[in-house]
Amino acid sequence: MTIGDKEITLEEFERIYNKNNSNVAETQQTPEEYLDLFINFKLKVLEAENLGMDTTEKFLNEFNNYKEQLAKPYLTDDETKERLMKEAYERMKYDVHVSHILLNMGNSISPEDTLLRYNRALEIRQRILDGEDFATVAKATSDDPSARMNGGDLGYFTVFTMVYPFETAAYNLEDGEISMPVRTRHGYHILKKHATRPAIGKIKVAHIYKAVPPNTPPEEQKKLESRVMAVYDSIKQGVSFGELAARHSDDRNSASRGGELPWFGTGRMIPEFEKQAFSLQKSGDVSEPFRTSYGWHIAKLIDKKGIGTYEEMRSELQSKSLRGDREKVKRKLQLDKLKEKYDFKLNRDIYNRLYDLVDSSIFKSQWYPYSNTDGFTEPLFYLGQEKGKTLGQFVRHLEISQRERELTPNENFIGNMFNEYLVDYLVKLEKESLPERYPEYNYILQEYHDGILLFDLMSEKVWNQAVNDTTGLYSFFVNNRDQYMWGERIKIIEVTADTLTDMSKVKRKYKRVLKGRWGEKKLNRRYCDNDTLQCININTLLVEDIHDVQKSEQLSADGSVTEIFRHNDKNKILIRCCTVPPMEKELDEVRGQVTSDYQDYLEKHWIEDLRNKYEVNVNEAVLSKVKQAN
Repeated sequence: MTIGDKEITLEEFERIYNKNNSNVAETQQTPEEYLDLFINFKLKVLEAENLGMDTTEKFLNEFNNYKEQLAKPYLTDDETKERLMKEAYERMKYDVHVSHILLNMGNSISPEDTLLRYNRALEIRQRILDGEDFATVAKATSDDPSARMNGGDLGYFTVFTMVYPFETAAYNLEDGEISMPVRTRHGYHILKKHATRPAIGKIKVAHIYKAVPPNTPPEEQKKLESRVMAVYDSIKQGVSFGELAARHSDDRNSASRGGELPWFGTGRMIPEFEKQAFSLQKSGDVSEPFRTSYGWHIAKLIDKKGIGTYEEMRSELQSKSLRGDREKVKRKLQLDKLKEKYDFKLNRDIYNRLYDLVDSSIFKSQWYPYSNTDGFTEPLFYLGQEKGKTLGQFVRHLEISQRERELTPNENFIGNMFNEYLVDYLVKLEKESLPERYPEYNYILQEYHDGILLFDLMSEKVWNQAVNDTTGLYSFFVNNRDQYMWGERIKIIEVTADTLTDMSKVKRKYKRVLKGRWGEKKLNRRYCDNDTLQCININTLLVEDIHDVQKSEQLSADGSVTEIFRHNDKNKILIRCCTVPPMEKELDEVRGQVTSDYQDYLEKHWIEDLRNKYEVNVNEAVLSKVKQAN
């Protein structure tokens, strides 16, 4: 069909028709029955577009936000994500015991200094390979302050405990092997892998802790030890561990919870504490007091658990595998795939111009790159045979992105900024190609586009107008008053009294109440003990169905009265008065229904105007094919 200057294909009509007439739809319609609804829908969308409603800031913000969200699943590199998750799960099955030597190195170190550090790391590694003790060398050379005490020994740890490059090196080494220098954001590391064991899982314990600060005099240390032993004796005699933790533990965060610590696995606590905690076998077991570098502890086992199956761990793996260094790895792999897909080729000569253009002023947000614009119009890279962005476009990106930041070697800074720029550009190309590659994406996007326009236009032309146009609404109500009628109704008189009132005496007067000779004032004056407070209330109900009323079986005839009954802590009787004939409803009694009917009225006449404004032509031969197929 054509509507105005818009062509509607058979495919589009069939898709929307089938969606709205699926097996789960409340009502089923033939294609011809559905056709009118479809045409009305398309007329409204066309009118909204011709009014420019799809160009407003409000529309574009809402539509583009949705478009961004809709595109995410289509742009997700599920293969890389799954690979990182499975890699993490396989590592999770084992704990590794590693020592390391760190040569510290910040981002601002020059390429020359980086090379010096690397060569220094090689020299240290060679000393160890030549037979020197790793711990001794670590104490003498490592920039990790803890190495002075532990010789670089990190104990056992598991996946997600260390930064990703360090973790990867640790898991890839053989037991007893010394690594080549490993670069992380902290610097260069030399690793020695001592051992691998099956994962010991996670544990939940409570503890009582007495701090022994450094340089505590020996006599004070003795006193602290005695106090811990006294607490342990109380535990053995049956005193609640939680109560003792609350009273005596110096770990105030856990003391309020009975000493309870969060779940932890290997590498999360200091080795002495971890060893004692994991040595407890059964829930409820309590360790003897033990000393660590921080002080005295008593631990109680609450629960233990091993690692789950891949599917059981999937949520945790997905969360942790897409953060930190792993997210950087994922982004690099994504960039590599996109480069291959688009046949990326770097124009190296033009790229090298950046090393002359960029200077340290860019780290102070004072860089001005336009004193020499040679090569700015040349392509910085190619995608197949097509030219990509020019050098000038990337320079402009660097200019507007500059801010005060830590000084970094040019090579690193330019490389990082270019990779970010490139991945954003290639992802944008991916987004632009989504409608072509994924028809369902295009359909959903078009539906949302049309849905926003329809809602905005209906709000303006129908819904808000019906609410705001009080004169039009009242006029519609008056002209159609015969459609808003009460049917025959039954008048019920409801008499309610508090529980201190003698309701039986009130009931004896029900005929006088029915005839209107006794009202609230007279009943209250006669039967309320407190003249200043009203204890009896009379209310009139009009009901179309007597069965909607409590005790309806006792109100079979006019003039009948119910027995006294309790409702909402009040005593109550109901009196059936009479039948009230049909009568017109007032607007306030039926405003919601009138507003809805007025909206239908406005929409109907608006649709008539749109059909007169835009010519509609249906290809009946094609429509008959839809009918045959369905």
